[in-house]
Amino acid sequence: MTQHAEQITPRKPQQASVRKFRVYESRRISPSFQRVTIQSTDPEFDQEFTYFGFDHWFRLFFAAGSSPLELPYGGLDGWYQRLTALEHPPIVRNYTIREARKSGSTWQFDVDFVLHRGQSGQVEGEAARWALRTKPGDELGFLDQGCIFSTHGRSPLLLVSDETGLPGAEGILHSLDPNNTQCILEVPQPGDVRGLPIDPIWVFRNGRSGQAALEALRSITLDPESDAYIVGESDFVLAARQICLKDGLRKNRIDFCGYWRK
Repeated sequence: MTQHAEQITPRKPQQASVRKFRVYESRRISPSFQRVTIQSTDPEFDQEFTYFGFDHWFRLFFAAGSSPLELPYGGLDGWYQRLTALEHPPIVRNYTIREARKSGSTWQFDVDFVLHRGQSGQVEGEAARWALRTKPGDELGFLDQGCIFSTHGRSPLLLVSDETGLPGAEGILHSLDPNNTQCILEVPQPGDVRGLPIDPIWVFRNGRSGQAALEALRSITLDPESDAYIVGESDFVLAARQICLKDGLRKNRIDFCGYWRK
């Protein structure tokens, strides 16, 4: 579920192809986050890729179980049809580039994986389990998708997110002047707080996902001229959007995206 505000400058790749990357590093950065650094040394990828900042996202391909990694090589158009035609299709998930670094034709991207635990205490989700077991040198696939966030180039800005949207919110704060930004971030526990360009309203899970963030959103005064970016669990995102509309924000100034569903 993705809806866009009116976009001034398109932030989609002019050219993108499925490319092979390798894992450079994987490490726990907080109780609920595993950071995997992935790397490409492919000069053809370097020629076609432009990093936009903001919430730049991509499709991640990784092998299912013990199957070999097969990738649907080719461009953006038709990637899914090529995927389903493979003998051993990889698992595909969407992730945000938390930080990008370039040296020569080598690119490195930090990607943060949320570690949700079920009632048994085990980490849920194929991608999170992959992030925990992957090691330097492991292969994966990458397909650039550009950005979801769009801005009219004027402030103020409202960012509201749960932990799944934190890397995108962080990228936006690093890409814009954050001085006129209201930001509410919900994470599972205090140990997941990280340094950001501004001091946001941090709230911690108190039961149902998103409830603490919604309570914080209702407690602040919103500028009806704000652009808004709301991401996270689908029901939470829709509820937050309704609060913004009730407080006078315009529909065409709200970007919202449901990253997952309970």
